[in-house]
Amino acid sequence: MWQELYRMIYCYLYNMGLSHEDTEDVAQDTLLAVYLHLDGIGEGKLKTWLYTVARRKYIDWLRRHKKSIVLVNLEDIDLDAEVDAPEKNIMDKEKREEILKVMKALTKKEQELLALKYNLNLSYEEIGKILKMKTNTVKTGLYRARQHFKQEFLKRRSES
Repeated sequence: MWQELYRMIYCYLYNMGLSHEDTEDVAQDTLLAVYLHLDGIGEGKLKTWLYTVARRKYIDWLRRHKKSIVLVNLEDIDLDAEVDAPEKNIMDKEKREEILKVMKALTKKEQELLALKYNLNLSYEEIGKILKMKTNTVKTGLYRARQHFKQEFLKRRSES
């Protein structure tokens, strides 16, 4: 169970832009908090509670280190996985870089909503619990974040 929880939190934090070392530190702090408060977590609420604690630990880390959200670490993605299709790899890399640039143009709240929904595939309800927002507010926020993403994406395409 602990290895699975660690993997979930590690992926969440790493996709939010922390380095491998920083991700390990924050993930360990998160799991320690889970362990210390395990008896106070309601049945069926562990996943939501875990992401909420990880988010708070992440924000604390950002405050201490005066950094901003990056959202996705593209440097460590192995683009040579498909040796048979080098053109596809180049196109995939270009798409990822373009998406990262667009994501950086969004607000931190928009980045976080999109990361929780599309990087972690969480439901609207789970996102709402983690961010302490009503489900309808999450839906509206995600709609606006997608629209803003689309505008920025099209704007960058027209500038190219």
